[in-house]
Amino acid sequence: MALRFAQYSFKLNHDAFITAIFTSFILCIVLINTAFAASTTQHPKDVCQTIIQSIMVAQGNLNQEIQRPAQGWVNLEKLPDHWEKRWPEFHGMAWYKINFSYTCDTNMPNPPLSFALEGITQSGKIFLNNDLLWQDLYLKEPASRSQYMPRIWNLPTSSLKQGQNTLWIQVYGSITQKSGLGHVALGDYPNTYSLYKTWLLEKRILPELNTIVNIVVGVFYLLAWLANRKERAFFWFAMTGLGWVIYSFCFLYTDPISFFTTISIDRAQNIIFCFYTVAGCLGAWYFANKSFPRIQKLLFIFLAAATVCIAFAPTDQVSAVIQFFFSIAVVIFILKCITYPVIAYKSKLPETYLLAIMYLIYLPIAFNDARFMITMEGRPLSPYTGPFTTMAVGAILAMRLARNARQIERFNKTLAENVTQAKQELTISLGQQHKLSIENMRLQERIHLSHDLHDGLGGSIVRSIITLEQNDQVDKQLVLSILKMLRSDLRQVVDAGSSLSFKVPANPVEWGAPIRYRFVKLFEEIDIRSQWYFEQTWKNMPIALQCLTLTRVVEEALTNILKHSQASEVSVSLTETEDNGLMMCIQDNGIGFNPKTVETGLHVGLQSMQARIHRLGGEFKIDSQPGKTSIQVILPLVATHKIDTALR
Repeated sequence: MALRFAQYSFKLNHDAFITAIFTSFILCIVLINTAFAASTTQHPKDVCQTIIQSIMVAQGNLNQEIQRPAQGWVNLEKLPDHWEKRWPEFHGMAWYKINFSYTCDTNMPNPPLSFALEGITQSGKIFLNNDLLWQDLYLKEPASRSQYMPRIWNLPTSSLKQGQNTLWIQVYGSITQKSGLGHVALGDYPNTYSLYKTWLLEKRILPELNTIVNIVVGVFYLLAWLANRKERAFFWFAMTGLGWVIYSFCFLYTDPISFFTTISIDRAQNIIFCFYTVAGCLGAWYFANKSFPRIQKLLFIFLAAATVCIAFAPTDQVSAVIQFFFSIAVVIFILKCITYPVIAYKSKLPETYLLAIMYLIYLPIAFNDARFMITMEGRPLSPYTGPFTTMAVGAILAMRLARNARQIERFNKTLAENVTQAKQELTISLGQQHKLSIENMRLQERIHLSHDLHDGLGGSIVRSIITLEQNDQVDKQLVLSILKMLRSDLRQVVDAGSSLSFKVPANPVEWGAPIRYRFVKLFEEIDIRSQWYFEQTWKNMPIALQCLTLTRVVEEALTNILKHSQASEVSVSLTETEDNGLMMCIQDNGIGFNPKTVETGLHVGLQSMQARIHRLGGEFKIDSQPGKTSIQVILPLVATHKIDTALR
């Protein structure tokens, strides 16, 4: 049942996963085509001329934020610019000054002049000449983060001058970021907007799409792992996707996060990146059914060391610590990509071959992006390849799920066949067992019948023989009386076969009266004095089978006394014990016998009585020596209904 549920769950999740991947793929293609079309669109010749003449930067003073530096300006050849190379120990606020010329034909309508900015690290303000054009909502901690937020503005013509104009950009840096200014574009709206769309696609749309795909893949494989806990690769790939989602959130979310400064966010982001790297290695290894305990311990030690060092590094050293552990994480990722083809080859699994090929294709992209993150030179490629890479990993993992589903289906089929075969074998076995039970019941009935014949009818025959031996003259009435007694005993034997048909006497006296009537006359004829004691009422009513059993025991015991004991006194009593038991005691003063001979089978009658009592859960005790022999029987009356049920 659990296997079928897992298979059904896989089918639902697999369909949802394929739908999400297909939708993301189509959306990605549409976005890239749109950006490409926009970048190749032909625009009419500008009627205004805009030329950037110079770009300069100077250190600012956080105590005098409004005042622009009067000196210390440094000319820049190009943007983007990151000032840590120029001012390694400076992490405050800087001013960028962009001088440009603006010339338009006054006889024609002036089109709008657009200004686009790739990003500001971390936050800042923009002035056009002396007018405030824009600023981040939060300039101080917790501050906004605008390095991954391209922006575009249409500059108001009222603020533009014919000739020389200046854009002042005030940038608030961070000790954990490569602070500075990104690319800028200044010109007519169509061309500027085309560049802005490219930056937006690279820094926002594609990373957001990649994050969405990672969420879908991560949730899908987390559910797959919950359905099959043995597939540890699914769990670690789910953790890899979750790690990348959190890592991406740290730079996609531009507003401040409560109780987190820019430095604390950067600490958390780099710890998550180290976790992402370790989880990716474990997921890839488990996917190939490989385990490297020593290397895994080293990876966890690295993760623990990175977490502690990055979290508690002093503020003036945190940037170097982050750079150090980030570089190690990149090396681990690259080593995973390089070594995975060997691991895949040893695993002999088709889906691991595809994953190894994907890692090899992604290897140069990882080199390029690692270089970009460390030096901030060039352009990252992962925003363009990330969605496809994530979808490729998802498709490869889906192959594993599909293969597992086929194995489950084959297992279910084999299991159903085995269950059917087991049912058939069990039916045959139960049939044979039923036959054996019937034969055993027949055998038990024969044994019980033989015991009843011996104890009941046999005892009556012995008593009849003794009666005839004591009478020299045999008349018709005596023989007829003996035959009637034998018939009555035979009926009792038949009645003993079904305790349900026997009626329990109203009291012990009624139970003992027939026995007393039969044996008193015989005892008197051979000069044996007998004493009989029965309680007047039942304190706890016995069942029919117990009454019949006690009757057979008394008859057998008294018959043995007549035949073998040579006794002159006999006593029979039936009482109830304090612990709700029924106790019967038979004593005589005969020659006695050895009780051990009962166990060896020399006394068939006594052995039969003992077996009867033990079947009812009672006790059968014999104490015999010359001059005194006693037989004591104790039957429990508390659980008589259980005895009756078991015997039925």
